[in-house]
Amino acid sequence: MLRAYVLFFFAGLAEIGGGYLVWQWRRHGRSLVVGLLGGAILFLYGIIATR
Repeated sequence: MLRAYVLFFFAGLAEIGGGYLVWQWRRHGRSLVVGLLGGAILFLYGIIATR
């Protein structure tokens, strides 16, 4: 049960963090590295959420 809570926490953190970084890149003109990092974190979210 604890494993499920931990995975849920990290999945939420990855979803919000990755989306925020992509938003910063697109909306505020941050560097492409920020957008790629956000995309990678969102990819990681997909992996965590399927666990």
